[in-house]
Amino acid sequence: MLLYMKKILYLITQSELGGAQRYVFDLAKGLKNEYEIAVAFGEPHEKGGLAKMLDAAGIKYYTLPRLKRAISPLNDVRAIFEIKKLIKTLQPGVIHLNSSKISILGSLASILFKIQNSKFKINVVYTVHGWVFNEPLAGWKKKFYFYAEKLTARYKDKIICIDTLDYGIAKDELKIPEKKLALIHHGLNLSETNFLPREQARNSIGAKLRQNLTENTILIGSIGNLYATKGYEYLIGALESLKMPFQAVIIGEGPEKNKLKIQSDSVNCHPRESGDPEINSELKVNDKLIFAGRIDNAAELLPAFDIYVCSSVKEGFPYSILEAMAAGLPIIATEVGGIPDMITDQENGLLCEAKNSNQLAGKITSLASDPVLRQKIAERAKQDLVKRFSFPKMISDTKSAYELTARM
Repeated sequence: MLLYMKKILYLITQSELGGAQRYVFDLAKGLKNEYEIAVAFGEPHEKGGLAKMLDAAGIKYYTLPRLKRAISPLNDVRAIFEIKKLIKTLQPGVIHLNSSKISILGSLASILFKIQNSKFKINVVYTVHGWVFNEPLAGWKKKFYFYAEKLTARYKDKIICIDTLDYGIAKDELKIPEKKLALIHHGLNLSETNFLPREQARNSIGAKLRQNLTENTILIGSIGNLYATKGYEYLIGALESLKMPFQAVIIGEGPEKNKLKIQSDSVNCHPRESGDPEINSELKVNDKLIFAGRIDNAAELLPAFDIYVCSSVKEGFPYSILEAMAAGLPIIATEVGGIPDMITDQENGLLCEAKNSNQLAGKITSLASDPVLRQKIAERAKQDLVKRFSFPKMISDTKSAYELTARM
């Protein structure tokens, strides 16, 4: 290891816990015995889940008061100088950027720092957690982020893509030289993954549903922040047309919650084929679906589910799916982002089109009616997790990316 690389500064826009924050924490914790690690982030600062996890792990972090998630020209300029000041104070050998906003601001801050400190060697690494210009944004925002990413890529030493789709976009659309690119999948640390026994997990979910869950009731579950990119309105649309006994739970919080609750309370469930259509003629999806809110250590409840669903319209490489694989669940997911790298249709899960409630409902029905298929794809998913998405491999490959970059 080169001596100047002993310090790594991880930068991320928000401290609210999500996949990118989980990735930063995993790298920081996995490398803290070999490097001097610091993490910096913006809102909600020390109140976010990332800050709490870093505290518990004894990892130093810094807050950037002017760093906001939304575009805010005045705050963004001030955040650039906050980051530059932190770089000057810490003098890291590697700055590792995570998320599109910090990709741009962190790159500009490092350029300013290098101009004023030309003798100090610093490497800028960026992990792409899904290109933001592929999100459902206004046209001007898509163009802004596309050209901002393209421009600032010139000043990054290494760009890590977590899935083959984003790697291809980097190479073919952004025209980033392949020598700057690396493909490194997320890995799940199985030694720190704990699941409750099925009965205990099911009783816990049942308490939230205020009813006992029998083994005959198919429990459909999903974990994720309630953002537009998670596509939960399409999951609700799928639940509307299911013709079987089921309960569903979504674990997570976010700005889409009220909108989703209104949707689920405004549509009827399809009457079950019970012989008496009047029984459920007025039943709303809201009666069969609970929004459980944010639950700490939500993954430990995964064994309660019979089917895990990811309905996202945009994803990177979701930890929630890795955890569902580890829990031995049959998974239905949309074919977006890095999900096709993780799930092969009919082998270790089922894939469906994004924004297609009818197709999603069909996949749920096919799994619910076929316990043999559920068991088969769940077992294969668990095997693939161990073989292909290990935590030690992610750590080793990332270290290699740092060290190879330093020698370029």
